[in-house]
Amino acid sequence: MNSRERVIRAIEFGGPDRLPYRYNVLPGAYQKYGDALDRLIARYPGDLLRVTGYQEPSEYGERVDEGQVDAWGAVWLRATDEHKGQVVGHPLVEWEKLDSYPFPDPLAEGDWSGVPERLRANGGQKYVLVDGDTLFQRMFYLRGFEALMVDLAEDRPEVYFLRDRIVAFMLRKIEKWLEYDVDGFQFRDDWGSQQALMINPALWRTFFKPAYRQLFAAVRSAGKHVHFHSDGQIRDIIPDLIELGAQVLNPQVKVVGHDYLAREFGGKLCFQGDIDRQYVLPFDTPEGVARYTLQEIEALGSYGGGYIGNGELSADVPLANAEAMYRTFAGYRYS
Repeated sequence: MNSRERVIRAIEFGGPDRLPYRYNVLPGAYQKYGDALDRLIARYPGDLLRVTGYQEPSEYGERVDEGQVDAWGAVWLRATDEHKGQVVGHPLVEWEKLDSYPFPDPLAEGDWSGVPERLRANGGQKYVLVDGDTLFQRMFYLRGFEALMVDLAEDRPEVYFLRDRIVAFMLRKIEKWLEYDVDGFQFRDDWGSQQALMINPALWRTFFKPAYRQLFAAVRSAGKHVHFHSDGQIRDIIPDLIELGAQVLNPQVKVVGHDYLAREFGGKLCFQGDIDRQYVLPFDTPEGVARYTLQEIEALGSYGGGYIGNGELSADVPLANAEAMYRTFAGYRYS
């Protein structure tokens, strides 16, 4: 069983031979650990391939303390190598600019030339996961968070127009990716604070759910998997995401709750794990990390699949803790 088949079986509860897992490493960790981190990754090769042959002006600025403009005209500034930073220049901070705003074209902005070679090199061995992009976050990158919240509360017509133009961009990008042999699309919007959804769930269902329905349908109708990432407390919308067609969810498991997720969705939804990056990975012992990792796997992934191992590595995570996590992933076998 190769990695691609292993991931597909985990998503579809088809009985993989072992737990599949992926890497999620921030630049700061590479800078701190260098070759030692490369050797660790080589000892525990992951099962998913993120296709890096496609490039566009990024949310992640190339240099610390130096603003960078992304493909949408938003200006990003970051203070460390650990995070992508935040938007300090919102191109649609005034709605008067909307009429003259140049919405980007994903085919013109990005460079797709490296994708075919990257896929040829993979040879169908690893599961190919590509970026489905972001909707809610893109809206407040362009408009500003507080301004967008007011727009939604006031039900302004401009905010519907903005939503629909972003969705059109995302659909065009999906259409282009479907020209290649990819397996899944990961959509990403951080919807939760540590306590609750950032907007009223009823407003989410009225305004955002129809947009996700279009996006997920474009992927599912092509026979590909829908992955969705969202940090924070998102209990209120998980049933909606399942209804819309999400097959893999990457939540903050500890924030949402192991027991709740297992009780409500175990065996119904595949989880891409999130070994707690606030407390466990940076501050626990290797033995504690291994115990926590196994606890998360057994709560969510003991259904003949249903779990893809994942944990974000930043510079504050000891290398021994990272190894404990990956060793536990790699050692978990399905009978």
